[in-house]
Amino acid sequence: MGLLNKLFGGSTTKEEGRSPNQRAPLKNSKYFEAALKLRDENIVMDRKTRDTLLLQGKAEPYHDWSMSYDYLLKFFTAYSMGQPIEQCYDIFITAATWYANGWEKDSAYADMLEMVSIGYLLQIPDDKFNGIVHYIEQSDKGSDYPFWKPDGILWFIINARKPNEQRQQPDGLISPSQYQSLLDLTSMNKADAEVAMKQYLENWYGLHKDDPWYDNHKADLAYTGYWCWEAGAITKIMHLDDSSYKDSPYYPYDLVHWNKA
Repeated sequence: MGLLNKLFGGSTTKEEGRSPNQRAPLKNSKYFEAALKLRDENIVMDRKTRDTLLLQGKAEPYHDWSMSYDYLLKFFTAYSMGQPIEQCYDIFITAATWYANGWEKDSAYADMLEMVSIGYLLQIPDDKFNGIVHYIEQSDKGSDYPFWKPDGILWFIINARKPNEQRQQPDGLISPSQYQSLLDLTSMNKADAEVAMKQYLENWYGLHKDDPWYDNHKADLAYTGYWCWEAGAITKIMHLDDSSYKDSPYYPYDLVHWNKA
């Protein structure tokens, strides 16, 4: 685990009080229990706000997205603290249900990538996955962002879920500086892709230094784990041998190797 010490300093991976099942390395079980409680409190508060606005006829799709994001953060926290995948699955299904009705013209790419990647890994039902796909399609047709284009990573994962459907496979990216190397490896043979994926994961945290969650482990109850869900989804899609990068602190190994009963 020298990589973590190099990135974050100190012996944070040996912090006392960690659960034996814990997946995220930088905090202990007491921290994640408090974080999970906070996620639940936020869910209750945002649900009350949405219900009030709904009665007033003022609810917007944003309020459904906000509920979805609350549950997504709860999923991150539950996964990081080591809860069984089956419990995490139920949390994510709720997130996906809210997400389907939460699109607005300024919807962001980051949670689309998280939703489609985790949805693929969890093998969620078609109706829930299709809700995520429709959300992405709405941005492809009507995003407010002038730089928006159909994204090659999103559609690579979507197409893998339903390979027999006639869908686009764009070669453009919303953020090439962060994801070009990942898209490139989807065209490589397995051996080369495995080497490239290991390199991508080694660089992944630094590529996101401008993201709002960067260094969240330094803030009070903000850290939910640092997970590269898209690396997991693409590893599973391409049937890559992940033995060379399975111990990366950003690689969701347990989710990649979980199969729905």
